[in-house]
Amino acid sequence: MSRSVGMAILAAGIAGIGVLAKTVRDVQGAAAGDVASFLALPPDERTRRPVVAVLGASIVRGRASVDFVRMLRQQHLDLAFVNGGVNGRVAWEMLQDMAGVMACDPAYAVILIGTNDVQATLSDENREMTRRSKGLPCDPSPEWFGECLRAVVNRLHAAGTHVAICSLPPLGQDLDSPANDAVRDLNAVIRDVADATGATYLPVHERMAEVIVSTGREEGPAYTGSWRPGVESLVGHFTLGRSYDDIAQRAGFLLSPDGVHLDTAGARIVANLVDGFLSA
Repeated sequence: MSRSVGMAILAAGIAGIGVLAKTVRDVQGAAAGDVASFLALPPDERTRRPVVAVLGASIVRGRASVDFVRMLRQQHLDLAFVNGGVNGRVAWEMLQDMAGVMACDPAYAVILIGTNDVQATLSDENREMTRRSKGLPCDPSPEWFGECLRAVVNRLHAAGTHVAICSLPPLGQDLDSPANDAVRDLNAVIRDVADATGATYLPVHERMAEVIVSTGREEGPAYTGSWRPGVESLVGHFTLGRSYDDIAQRAGFLLSPDGVHLDTAGARIVANLVDGFLSA
């Protein structure tokens, strides 16, 4: 290998590392209207309108995904929306971090959590890695997820908050994949928690599955667990300036840019269901 070729490869590698580092910084940026920014407002501003706290992980945060909380904020000017989405979060972490949410004094709470909990249970390796990296007190499981979710709902209800829980979007577009079997198992737990606590159940998964089936697209692309689609989506969005809708179309997805997060059509399904809950 010539010196010039070696230097070109090195430069390309350094440039690639720089792109990934920038992408990581961008996706970890603050959510619009997050808990910290809401609590930093003057007290009279925080109490001027009823508060809607939206809790979950990256789909709620709206950086790796089209921001459905922003959609709702634009639709309901009479309400104050607090974005409590944290990238990579599992239900146990949400339960540990409720103090800030409760300080917002929410009149309503919408919960969309569990995609990372599903991914953690898809293999023994995932289960061990998630437990170790997050310092969890036990192995991830649907049963433990349900216990954590129920505790969150009970705490909100005790403060007089009206609560809605969303079922989880499909992983990938192949609805018969093992990953979506696991999603349906966790959605059954979510339904049980809603029934047991009196929370409102919002059928996000069911509405999305209807769209996929009605267009004859339910056999793919499948979720594989690979990190590549997510990284390509984020680099395409934050570095190349592509919309998540364009990225989804290029990848063959209807509702997601990467098989996990949401494009505009997917975000609109969630926003419409939440709108029905708030309007009721």
